[in-house]
Amino acid sequence: MLHGNFEVSLPEPYLGGEIYAEVYEVGGARPTTIIRTDQEWGVKLHWDLKGSLAPFICGRWCVHLFLESMGPGPELKLDANPDYIPLDPCGNGEYDFDFRVRRGVVTGRHCSNPYKLVATITYLTACDKPGPIAGFVEGPMVQFYEPA
Repeated sequence: MLHGNFEVSLPEPYLGGEIYAEVYEVGGARPTTIIRTDQEWGVKLHWDLKGSLAPFICGRWCVHLFLESMGPGPELKLDANPDYIPLDPCGNGEYDFDFRVRRGVVTGRHCSNPYKLVATITYLTACDKPGPIAGFVEGPMVQFYEPA
C-alpha cells in the first residue's frame, strides 16, 4: 500500500485522516506496474476520517483516478462507479473503495508510454458544495501494452 496525503482545514485532534492506495491486476501477477490492455485492473483505496468532529461530518466523497502521460499520449481522468461514496457519520470513520478499470479503457498506443497514476478523494458537503477535506496518493508509474 502506498501512503498519500490527506488534509483537513481543522487541527487534530478535532479532525484528521490518512489515505492509502494499491494498484492491482485482475487475475494478473505481481508486480502490477505493467498491465495488459485486455485485462481489468484497479486501485484499492483506503482512507479514514478521525477526530472528535468526525461523527458530525455529512455529505459524500468524490473519487477519481488520473493518469498523466509521460510523453505523447492522452491525459486521462477516470470517474468512479458509483460516482459518489456517502459519508457514514455513525460508522468507524474508515472507507474502502475498489476503483475497477475495465479492459481497453487505457490503450497501449504511443509505444506504450508510461503514465503517472494519482488517486484522489474530495469531500462534498450535504449541500453538494466542495468542502475543506481532500486526499491523494501518488501511485507508481504504470505502463499498458497490447498483447500479441
